[in-house]
Amino acid sequence: MSDRSLSQIAGKLKSIDVAMLVTKTGSEGAIAARPMSNNKDVSEEDGTSYHFATDDGRIDDDLKTSNQCGATYSSGDFYCAVQGTGRLHRDREVLEKHWVADLEAWFENGLDTEGLILIEVSPRRIDWWEGREEGQLTF
Repeated sequence: MSDRSLSQIAGKLKSIDVAMLVTKTGSEGAIAARPMSNNKDVSEEDGTSYHFATDDGRIDDDLKTSNQCGATYSSGDFYCAVQGTGRLHRDREVLEKHWVADLEAWFENGLDTEGLILIEVSPRRIDWWEGREEGQLTF
């Protein structure tokens, strides 16, 4: 077991653009996963990450039913699993705070995209592996 700070792990997660965001879905609580960019927006203070989507897919329904979610990351020999809670934001001011110009490739109307939402993932546990080292952070 190796000790790494939350800041160190968050720094690694920032450098990995795409995570697989995982939610519980349907009445039976099955698992659903989809690729989501974190837009290099990962807090080094508390590990919170932010992901944009639209509310016409399954993810917003999933998080309304159960806020339990996770994200997995991989780059080279670094792997990370984040378990936590998800929160949906629709407030324009909050969306503006986390918006980056690169997102216009996915949302052609930018912040004016119909149904635009921001998913805030707050970690409760982060497990990571890199080569022969591994560790866990809990909150």
